[in-house]
Amino acid sequence: MRMPDALAASWEAASPQRRALIAVMALVVTATLLLLAAAPLTAAIGREAAGVARARALLETERVRLNENAALARAPAPPRAGDVHVAVQRVLSRHGLRAAAVPSATTPGRDAVVVDDAQLDALVAALDALMRDEGIRLVTATLTARVEPGRVRADLLLGR
Repeated sequence: MRMPDALAASWEAASPQRRALIAVMALVVTATLLLLAAAPLTAAIGREAAGVARARALLETERVRLNENAALARAPAPPRAGDVHVAVQRVLSRHGLRAAAVPSATTPGRDAVVVDDAQLDALVAALDALMRDEGIRLVTATLTARVEPGRVRADLLLGR
């Protein structure tokens, strides 16, 4: 890289002390520019490191849930006797849910119901109670979001 002629002539005419002063000033300006450029990069690296830590924590939580779900799927349903429909209606009503039976899809040992409007958390709690208390598992489910946040329509097939 070649310096412009005027700059080269000024450099040659300058005294050694002046050359040293110019060189030091150039180093200070360069260092300042590097520090100014590095500050946003350092902040971005810190934000990304925090994001990675959050993602790792979320991944670990999901791994625990996955293991719990796999264990539940392998566990045999507790043997229970009695009418599935009666047990389903009892548990759903205990959780504040109203279900309409679907006779055309109901078979012996299985009950098809539609919960037209349910809070998702209440529905999950009711399904958990059905499994734990009555030995009734969810066979299939179709959940449709309602307009209100957290509310769903649930078409459920439950059985032992």
